[in-house]
Amino acid sequence: MDIGLFYQIQVPKPWSTDSESKRYWEMLEEVTYAEEIGMTSVWFVEHHFRSEWSHSSAPDITLAAISQRTTKMRLGIAVVLVPLHHPLNIASRMATLDVVSNGRVDLGIGRSGYPYQMMPYGSDLKDVSGMLEEYLKIIPGAWTEEEFSFEGQYYHIPPREVVPKPVQKPHPPIWQACSQEETARKVGEQGLGCLAQTSVGLDRAESIIKVYKDAIKNPNPATKLVHDRVAGNTVAYCSEDRRKAFDRGAELIDWYRVQQRMRDAKVWQGYDPAKVPEDYQWHYQRSQGDTARRDETTSIDLIENGGRFCIGNPDDCIEYIESYEVMGVDEIMPLFQVGPVSHEEVMESLRLFGKYIIPHFQEKARKAGAATVPADDQKLN
Repeated sequence: MDIGLFYQIQVPKPWSTDSESKRYWEMLEEVTYAEEIGMTSVWFVEHHFRSEWSHSSAPDITLAAISQRTTKMRLGIAVVLVPLHHPLNIASRMATLDVVSNGRVDLGIGRSGYPYQMMPYGSDLKDVSGMLEEYLKIIPGAWTEEEFSFEGQYYHIPPREVVPKPVQKPHPPIWQACSQEETARKVGEQGLGCLAQTSVGLDRAESIIKVYKDAIKNPNPATKLVHDRVAGNTVAYCSEDRRKAFDRGAELIDWYRVQQRMRDAKVWQGYDPAKVPEDYQWHYQRSQGDTARRDETTSIDLIENGGRFCIGNPDDCIEYIESYEVMGVDEIMPLFQVGPVSHEEVMESLRLFGKYIIPHFQEKARKAGAATVPADDQKLN
């Protein structure tokens, strides 16, 4: 099990003149420290026009800065929003990031579930699924072919030499966000990595992961690389004092749930419900009534009942991560920088992960590796 970081760059109101910049500079200190303690990756979302909830609208630039402060961490975007960018632009920018990071890029792609952030870019929901499928042909081709061309429904590319080329061969891993079973099945069949949310709870996450794992057993690869890997994200807060962790965690989840309701109320503004395509109905219906966001269950109950959030003392966090490890999750990427949490609190959570949690899983991996070595070879070692 690898352990990384997940960032939305949340900047709660009220704001001061340096609220945004302070949050970014704190993040840079956190990520640098996270690599020192053994965290293996950092992921950033891409969102637009969603103040407070996410100020991460240019994740490739953020990761370029991080690439010069780290040497080992994988650098991921979860995810590039397909309807907002031309695929050639993404191919060249991510190849550049792979070059300056010495081959550490992971590219996640997704449709975006919210027309509110698509409409200013001139994209419509009915086109997005088709655009994503063409992305999967264009980006690997642009990365690997000396001269590339493409003729599709949405993109028309005459023969061109697309440079630079990425360092990783055949190309950086490509992932896709999987929030429902049908998407997980398709992503597995295409041989892509699966970006999942463990914050949806054990049963829901297990259902999605199982579908993905079954599908990727016999893939028909959409790219030049089969990447059988699952990464999951959730909110995290760790303290040696369990009661303190639960109480403070509940305050953070309260803020998070309010922001989710605000997001749900906003993201479909200006879009006629009668025109929501069939392949977006799940997202639309979810925004109208996710029970974790709208029911009367308290945040402290959600935490104490377990399964959704990596919140508690180090033993609680280990138990949470192991519950997903057995499902086949390869990497947990917790969101520590959530809402009103302070930089000092994030650094304390990271310190405890470095002292207790990461060594626990490193030791498990060491023992598992030793167990696969023949007994005679173990004696020689």
